[in-house]
Amino acid sequence: MRALLIGHDHGFGHGREGDAELVERIARASGFTAEVVEAVTLPNGDRVSSSVIREAVRAGDLAGAARGLGRPYEALGRVVAGAGRGRLLGFPTINLALPSPRKLLPPVGVYAVRIASAAGTLGGMLNLGPRPTFGDDAIALEAHLFEAGGDWYGRPVAVEFVARLRDTLKFSGPEALVAQLKIDAQSARRALT
Repeated sequence: MRALLIGHDHGFGHGREGDAELVERIARASGFTAEVVEAVTLPNGDRVSSSVIREAVRAGDLAGAARGLGRPYEALGRVVAGAGRGRLLGFPTINLALPSPRKLLPPVGVYAVRIASAAGTLGGMLNLGPRPTFGDDAIALEAHLFEAGGDWYGRPVAVEFVARLRDTLKFSGPEALVAQLKIDAQSARRALT
């Protein structure tokens, strides 16, 4: 290691007793440089920190998370086979498996998203959560892409969460779900422009 960057309020060790001053002393004694980065604030005065960004994601405040990150919040995953219901409803989906169940995700709901892969980036809408209309309580990530084509299975992708559209709902049947999906698609397209 040649250099270490840490935040001005960085703490480590038992009781977070280690601080930036200690890191600088260790760096001098060990032959590497330590640079302490001062707090970053947004034009509105809000402080940028990983804690603030994580809380924004947990609360579904995607705009706040994006302001702190300088880009939309994203999750990396791989496309896996699903049940094929979306295709039967006229809204084919790609189903995503995340590499870790510990990945921080926004609250359960429907989102406008961009899906990036080696083939490019496509807009769409994503359901994060259960599929109560079909009696499926498992948390899933399934995205309908507006310009999709080709074989996505096994591909690694990055999901950019752009805007939260609504909560997950249980519909009276497939017809009611399709009617709502049409509304969601219009909302997602607006959010992505």
